[in-house]
Amino acid sequence: KQWYQRRVRGVIWRVKEAAGKDHVTSWHALIGVLTLCLSVINALNGAPLVYKQLRLLPFLNRPLGALKRRHAQLGLFAVTSALLTVGLAFYSTWFEKKGLNLIWQNISFAGTMFLVGILVAQVYERRIAAPSSAES
Repeated sequence: KQWYQRRVRGVIWRVKEAAGKDHVTSWHALIGVLTLCLSVINALNGAPLVYKQLRLLPFLNRPLGALKRRHAQLGLFAVTSALLTVGLAFYSTWFEKKGLNLIWQNISFAGTMFLVGILVAQVYERRIAAPSSAES
């Protein structure tokens, strides 16, 4: 998964450089960069859940349930921003050049946002609103 993401980012970067275009100029790109940052932060935020030694650090000395909820919240935000990035891609000039009209763009974006709604409801219900009984 990680090698694929690096390869795609590298290809996108090289194509922009070859065309002499500026980087990170659209909403799709801005939200994409935010998504990458949130993914790294959430990975670091989840480390104390796997490595118990990290919980000895003063700023991570929290109940396990609180750490899990915070990880779920940040992960939900990261995945939501990732799906928003995908949805915004439907409004790029690439799609417009392919001749896809606004109806298909809106249907695609609505489908992506529908997935966001399902994901938010499930994570909120299972991880955030109803804390587990084994929170210690």
